[in-house]
Amino acid sequence: MPIFFNKKGQDDKPEIVMLDTEVYSCNSCNGWMRKDFASSDLKCPLCGDETTAEMRELPQIL
Repeated sequence: MPIFFNKKGQDDKPEIVMLDTEVYSCNSCNGWMRKDFASSDLKCPLCGDETTAEMRELPQIL
């Protein structure tokens, strides 16, 4: 008995666009946040330490 698979949904996936994005990275843990979502005091959301600005290649948010 043959088995058939539906491949219809595989071609409809949107292409992932990678962009250089400014982020704030924590100085003591692995935490980071996009500039667009950063808090006003620029503290790490995980440990509360200071952060520094850097660029990362991240997927575009739609």
